[in-house]
Amino acid sequence: MGQQQSEEERINSLVVEIRLLESTYNEIVARQSLVERLVVESKAALDAITGLSDTKTNEILVPIGAGAMLRFPAPETDRVLINVGSNVVIEKSKEEAITMLQNRLREAETSLNTLAAQREQVARRLEADRQLLESLIRQAQQG
Repeated sequence: MGQQQSEEERINSLVVEIRLLESTYNEIVARQSLVERLVVESKAALDAITGLSDTKTNEILVPIGAGAMLRFPAPETDRVLINVGSNVVIEKSKEEAITMLQNRLREAETSLNTLAAQREQVARRLEADRQLLESLIRQAQQG
């Protein structure tokens, strides 16, 4: 009786651990998705600043949603407005803005690598726990 209760407690604690690991895994995936979007936005901003500086064009197309765009006069790119957080926007020179965006991009890519490693570690632990749980359930059914 004591042996059976001990196995049952072990199975229950393993189930709880698996649920926690699944929750952690899902949270890491969500964070990774956010950081991936930040990387894409940072690259797009860098491309826009350098692209507008390199070419002399009279107008640009600005997407307004649902595939619709409006034509606007090309902006000057010698000064750029950058959001630094908490809804604070500062004006920087083009070079300073590029440097800030490159730094953000590097930080985001570092975070992305860290999150990928964490996700892999949690996935391995989750798989090991699931296999152990299956093994314990088989043993309990046989015994």
